[in-house]
Amino acid sequence: MAVSALAISSICAQNNTSSPYSRYGYGELVEPGFGYTKSLGGLSAGIRNDNHINSANPASYTAIDSMGFRFEFGASLKCSKFADNNTTSKSWDQNLEYLALQFPITKWMGFSAGLQPFSFVGYEFGDKYVTKSTISTDTLASYVKYAGSGNITQLYLGLGVRPFEHFNVGMNVYYNFGTLSHASAVAFDNKAYHATLQKNEISVHDWNVGFGAQYEFPLGDKRNFTVGATLDLPSKMKADAEKEIVTSGVDTVNINFDNSFGLPLSFGAGFAYDINESWMVGADYKFQKWSDVEYFGEKVFDDRHRFACGAELLPDRLSKKFFKRMSYRVGFNYSNAYFNVNDNELNHVAASAGFGIPLRRVVNPTYLNLGFEYGRAGKKSNDMILEQYFKIALNLSVNERWFAKRKFE
Repeated sequence: MAVSALAISSICAQNNTSSPYSRYGYGELVEPGFGYTKSLGGLSAGIRNDNHINSANPASYTAIDSMGFRFEFGASLKCSKFADNNTTSKSWDQNLEYLALQFPITKWMGFSAGLQPFSFVGYEFGDKYVTKSTISTDTLASYVKYAGSGNITQLYLGLGVRPFEHFNVGMNVYYNFGTLSHASAVAFDNKAYHATLQKNEISVHDWNVGFGAQYEFPLGDKRNFTVGATLDLPSKMKADAEKEIVTSGVDTVNINFDNSFGLPLSFGAGFAYDINESWMVGADYKFQKWSDVEYFGEKVFDDRHRFACGAELLPDRLSKKFFKRMSYRVGFNYSNAYFNVNDNELNHVAASAGFGIPLRRVVNPTYLNLGFEYGRAGKKSNDMILEQYFKIALNLSVNERWFAKRKFE
């Protein structure tokens, strides 16, 4: 049944997403990373920063002062607009996005842990269809409604190690948990036809692991070129899943699914080029082998590709002038969805910008990061929906020196 004409009510509640495309699969995927990397278009593979956590590549955990401690959390506000050839609608969503910490174990080893989202589901829409009846000369009106909610969250524990100079490796262990609920209902104005309701519920609880590596090439004159790579292994995902099909006045069918879900092999690579700790540019590529993943026992997904690029300017981190101590960031990314919509590929593009506002004039200050993102997915033709959104993200990266020995006179 096509998801075509749109009738979404305006929503102003604590939703993580209101995208009608979150009805597919595990919902709307969230790229790993926090406020700093999000403003750079989602760069991660080659990013090493001594003021911010980069959870997307655990090799970066060694990029922290040996006497430092770091804590981050972030929240966002998102305004979305949906349109097809007949109607338009808006929604507002807000979310506490992540919590994380990072600290050194030795000069060559760093640790990080946190909570971050993997995917969101949140939608409610429907339509009316009028067709010629198959049992009479009259027309038949049917009413279709779709609704879904939930999320999958990742608790991660990560370790980064520098086995020798300039080379860093790391590993994240993820515990995935959460519940996703999807429902669709069809009703008719003719009592000769039976209304039907289908409900799918997936409760996820399983582990998977990811690896990262980074190599730094010092180029002299305070220039540094870092290349990085990430690898998330494919895994079967334990989930308690049930599909219920209710035909009004006829029958109810319940189907349980075990070992019928998975997560894909994921590989990413990229670079970051830093000049005098003032300029940074980078680019990333990421591939996810979703076509090998089972969902309710079937392989229904498509492989996903994602490209990102970004740049940052930090004029002078120790300047007495406030605006010279600020960081200025821009980014861009493009990706295809891991599912088709009515046999059409769904593409997503987004542009981002942001500021890093230091709250103290020191080498490793606490930063208030403000980010903005505009994105769009889909189109108005081919029974699809054009989704556009504007997102404001607020992130606090607290840097403290917890392991320094105090000297008293």
